[in-house]
Amino acid sequence: MKSLLALLALLLASSLFADQIDFYQIQKVKKNDSLNIRSLASHTSEKVGSIPSDAQCVKNNGCGKEIRFEALMHMQEAELKAFLAQAQPEWCYIEYEGSIGWVNQYYLEKSSSVCR
Repeated sequence: MKSLLALLALLLASSLFADQIDFYQIQKVKKNDSLNIRSLASHTSEKVGSIPSDAQCVKNNGCGKEIRFEALMHMQEAELKAFLAQAQPEWCYIEYEGSIGWVNQYYLEKSSSVCR
């Protein structure tokens, strides 16, 4: 339990001081194509959804091992441990139209739209 509390404190501190983006838009994906959402932070993991090339409001839950505070508050201990075990520097944990998973950060940029 103490290690979990220490881990939560560390994650909270990093999420409060990180320059975080709330929403992304898709970039570098060909028109009429889509970006796959993966179950794990790997291009070979199971596809759990997709995002169209012109999507604007892709919710950022965290990139690498930096998880957003809002996402952290909704995770159970097992989910948090799973997040940390699979987090990779170039991958972001996102949510788009009900699908939650990982996408490569290469295809994301800060959204220019007003998103909620």
